[in-house]
Amino acid sequence: MAMPRNRIRGFVRRPTPEQVAELGAAEFMHLTPREAEQYADVLDGILAGMDRLDELHAPMPPLVHTDRDPGAPPSHDDDPFHAFVRRCRVTGAAGGPLAGLTVGVKDNLAVAGIPISNASRTLSYTPTTDAVVVSRLLDAGASITGKTNLDDFSTSGTGESSWLGPARNAVDPSRSAGGSSGGSGSAVRSGAVDLAIGVDEGGSARIPASFNGVVSIKGTQGLVPSHGLTYMDHTIDSVCPIASTVGLTARMLDVMSGHSDRDPQWVRGRPAPTTAAAVLGDGVAGMTIGVVAQGCGEDLCEPGVLAGFRDSCAALEAAGATVVPVSVPLWSDGWAIATALLVHLGWMGVQSDGAGYSHLGEVDVERTHAFAMVRRLEADAFPPFFKVWLLAGRYLHDTYFSTYFAKAANLRRALTAEIDVALQSCDLLVTPTTPQVAPVLLDRPAEDPELLARGTTMVANTCVTNLSGHPSLAVPSGVDPATGMPTSIQIVAPHWEDARTFRAGAVVEAAVGVMPGTGAPAAVAQA
Repeated sequence: MAMPRNRIRGFVRRPTPEQVAELGAAEFMHLTPREAEQYADVLDGILAGMDRLDELHAPMPPLVHTDRDPGAPPSHDDDPFHAFVRRCRVTGAAGGPLAGLTVGVKDNLAVAGIPISNASRTLSYTPTTDAVVVSRLLDAGASITGKTNLDDFSTSGTGESSWLGPARNAVDPSRSAGGSSGGSGSAVRSGAVDLAIGVDEGGSARIPASFNGVVSIKGTQGLVPSHGLTYMDHTIDSVCPIASTVGLTARMLDVMSGHSDRDPQWVRGRPAPTTAAAVLGDGVAGMTIGVVAQGCGEDLCEPGVLAGFRDSCAALEAAGATVVPVSVPLWSDGWAIATALLVHLGWMGVQSDGAGYSHLGEVDVERTHAFAMVRRLEADAFPPFFKVWLLAGRYLHDTYFSTYFAKAANLRRALTAEIDVALQSCDLLVTPTTPQVAPVLLDRPAEDPELLARGTTMVANTCVTNLSGHPSLAVPSGVDPATGMPTSIQIVAPHWEDARTFRAGAVVEAAVGVMPGTGAPAAVAQA
């Protein structure tokens, strides 16, 4: 007969009355010695419930694709653009819509049995389950061949904060591949992988797409599950496909999107997977497309970027769309609003030891434990933006009682409403994706203030839709004649109309062409 597993030791230690008084003081309470004793007795009963949790084990989904090789960091000869943190192999299903294609996964997403480094010097962690998007890509027949480089803890837009050294642009290795998902953008442009996963909190997938001349979409907030991610905040995190063509990106989104009960994001409803690939040929005839004035100024954008943008708008007009100017007054203030939110949300996320608050999905307990240790033992090794979030978030919380978080939250709603109003008279909105082409990387060590100054110069147009949650597709719009570097157009649709962006993206791509040297698979290069 099976015997119950009764633990002999390992129970939650009960706080003494003196510790309870200290806990109260940290929460602005002034407990008397008698009250501290009383609450210590109450906590004893509550913590008995915590002891019970250690006897219970929630079921975890089984690992379906078990042909896995954790691999190793690549040599320079094997990875000339420094796009990868690790080369590995996880073999997907024998058939499916992505059968035979290879995937690079940003190294802040879980692939079971493959360490996550976050491109940081801090403790790495090896997950035992796959992120939902990883499972879906494997089920669709794709195989994972590497974990891609990124800014340290995904906290910048150039790649330069990576503890391992920045990914290099596959068009010009002296230039940035973008951030934070620079390795994913570089790996796709160089042809090292067919597909890649990026993560976007202020443009971190669309910026590498823009700088490398490839395609990415930040879907409607909540469309693509973010389970398995090193989280920033569940209302901002977006897991994104990156590919060489509009068609392949659409196919990838169709596989990755849709509801999962493992997802920590909360949306009003259960989103269905997209069918973006099915509408690629529908065109834009009869559409009204709004050019957001605040995202296209000559004081914001480089001349080559504006030239490519105007050519793309002309192509949309030639395909039957009506292109009109529109105004979104708060668009120019998007980064100020985003900064106020990020410092508060980043700080609050750290207080939860990386799990995030209002979490409705599956939580990786071991990941939470690992992050808790990093936070307490290795905070000095955090990247500069991470330190700014913690310092500013704590300061604004303690000194100004979170009022700036409240103001930014309300301004976020106002900005979202302004975009919704613009989309009542327009089918789509457009801006340049990034105001500039990929900058030249630093060729020397730099101190934190310089890295901070360089890391957000490219987010003016991308961060806005992280706040508003609207789907935003980045598509190459041409090549800057002054530098030979790619330019990009951003196409924004109403919530849940992600597929509509691909109709316009396909028109732009037909006019501009697939960027040369992407290594696009022959079967999909014309998709």
